[in-house]
Amino acid sequence: MGKIGVGVGSVLAAYFTPIMGLLITCLAATTVDMYYGMKVARKFGKKLTSKRNWKGTLCKIKDEFILISLSHLLEHATMGSEGIFILSGGVTVIITLTEIWSIIENLNTLDPDGPWRSLGKFLKKKGEDFVGVDLDLDKENKNGNNNDIKPA
Repeated sequence: MGKIGVGVGSVLAAYFTPIMGLLITCLAATTVDMYYGMKVARKFGKKLTSKRNWKGTLCKIKDEFILISLSHLLEHATMGSEGIFILSGGVTVIITLTEIWSIIENLNTLDPDGPWRSLGKFLKKKGEDFVGVDLDLDKENKNGNNNDIKPA
């Protein structure tokens, strides 16, 4: 039984060691997002429960790790073990950029006049140009509709 445990541990270590940096990057971004999300909730007097906060964050981390692991498995199955992280690196970039966007939104909520305001506007403008969708959520909430899609 001990040999089987050592063998399974070795296989898992060999699989996860190359992508450990990617996993830690997503973990750090998610943790920072959770921290600023808690600050925003405190600012608006929303009740924070440790169980609910950790449950949501741990589910998000689990999902991120699964996506990165599956993309690494696909890379390993198709390209071999040459250390090329195209898919898993791309997934990590998308996840981390999404978390950074959330952090910027939280910072903008905490201090609307901060230096991240211009960064948020720039990223929103570039995102709108790239996907062809109006990302102005305040306008959607005021109008009560979600049909502000621009033609591509």
